[in-house]
Amino acid sequence: MIEISLKRYSVRIILITTVLAFGYAVLRYNVFGTVPWADLPIFIFNKGISLASFFLLTLNYSLSPLEHMGIQIPKKLLDTRKSLGITGFAYAFAHLIMSLAILIPSYYPAFFTEGGTLSARGGLCLLGGVVSFVFLWIYYKSFKSNLNLDNKIIVRITSKKSIMYILFFIGIHLFFLGYTGWTKFDTWPGGLPPISLISFIIFCTGFLINLMGRK
Repeated sequence: MIEISLKRYSVRIILITTVLAFGYAVLRYNVFGTVPWADLPIFIFNKGISLASFFLLTLNYSLSPLEHMGIQIPKKLLDTRKSLGITGFAYAFAHLIMSLAILIPSYYPAFFTEGGTLSARGGLCLLGGVVSFVFLWIYYKSFKSNLNLDNKIIVRITSKKSIMYILFFIGIHLFFLGYTGWTKFDTWPGGLPPISLISFIIFCTGFLINLMGRK
């Protein structure tokens, strides 16, 4: 019964996060913005799932450090970390695949030069995303018991330094993804901030929490 209750609690958090993230993407880009509804299945869904991914991963990494900082975290919420982390990782993987599928000048003009090659900004954004995903993949793979990894290797992979590397490269990805539009308030559709800015704020919060509270 406890396991079923915990599973339902995890599903509820994941479902609410996903619906809110996707709903925000639709509201900002389709309803108030000028993005056509035809872009809903991939372009808009990709934005929503990326926001949900960053939130779930940051929550997963930050619960224990928050507890170490003296903040009371319900045990029920602490026990959801594995589910939140796995789902966040799965969303990140989906985000990576969809982003690569639509990485073309018509969707991301700022990422390309006039000659059609990646610009410095596009390259740094892509590098940050790919490197952070590789770190994420290694991190979650280390928990597989059938890998037979040496305990010292697992300790290094799951150490504070590795977590900070993951968060740092996520920050690089987010910064170069959308920093140019973060202060152009008059261009925000419906006055709603860009998803990249919201994700970056979530990242900064998680980074500081892990820096101060992770042992």
